[in-house]
Amino acid sequence: MRKNIDYYFTVTSPWSYLGDIRVREVAAHCNATLQHRPVNAGEIFSKTGGLSLKDRSAERQAYRLRELARWRERLGIELNLEPEFFPASSQLADKVIIATRDSGIDPGPLTNAFMRAVWVEDENIADPEVVKTVLNAQELDAVTLMASAQQEETARVLAAHTKEAISRGVFGLPSYVTADDLFWGQDRLEFLESSLAAHESSKDPERASVIARAETPP
Repeated sequence: MRKNIDYYFTVTSPWSYLGDIRVREVAAHCNATLQHRPVNAGEIFSKTGGLSLKDRSAERQAYRLRELARWRERLGIELNLEPEFFPASSQLADKVIIATRDSGIDPGPLTNAFMRAVWVEDENIADPEVVKTVLNAQELDAVTLMASAQQEETARVLAAHTKEAISRGVFGLPSYVTADDLFWGQDRLEFLESSLAAHESSKDPERASVIARAETPP
């Protein structure tokens, strides 16, 4: 029986971006189904005691940049620490991901492409033309998916994901939730993998953790 990983994120979260490819690897490695659930980060912060970046102390903002740089080096991943168009609204991109998922298309590659648009390519993800360009590059039907994203039902789904996340204890992004537990942050992916593996009756001891490998410095 496959387990589910409910993946709560937004494309403008650098921490979601840092964990995005690896959580897909964990799901594949553990024979789990990854459920992409974009959320409204601002609403989650406001309802769970968090602060948006601009409202955090200078010390916390500075330390965030140091941590991002550390993880960029550790993972060997491209990341612009201070992109020109950050913060920018991710609502359109997040709703397009929902529309893509609900049309039966795996939203994983598109999600990562949107994240790269923000954190690598320095694009304004709030610009519909940028969203359209990314969709076209992924060889997806930009017209249909963007139209679906603008429907009231898609907005209701985004709001429902957000409400559901809060009800399950989510207070920061990314968060990965299984039937057994909540894991906050891309630096907890190894714990997520261990939890998923624990329910299996047997596990090959020679098969190394994909996360342990990913986080081993060169």
